Amino acid sequence: MSGARVGRSDDPPRAGEIYIEYTIVGAQLRAVAIDAASGVEVSVFGPAKMHRDDLGQLAVRKLERRLEPARAPTPSAKGRYA
Repeated sequence: MSGARVGRSDDPPRAGEIYIEYTIVGAQLRAVAIDAASGVEVSVFGPAKMHRDDLGQLAVRKLERRLEPARAPTPSAKGRYA
């Protein structure tokens, strides 16, 4: 994640821009990472005392994994017909 940018609300989202939202839910901290361009979002939970940056980085990694193109299963010799 590079530095944050401040802009007008009508600025179009840039590719790769991610929004992170934190919420306390009981004794847990919830982090939601949202891809600005596609609107895809993921959430992760951790202890409320957990450092926000650590939970935010986990949410971003989960989002990046979700946005990866679908991986085709690699064929294996086991279970294939000859």
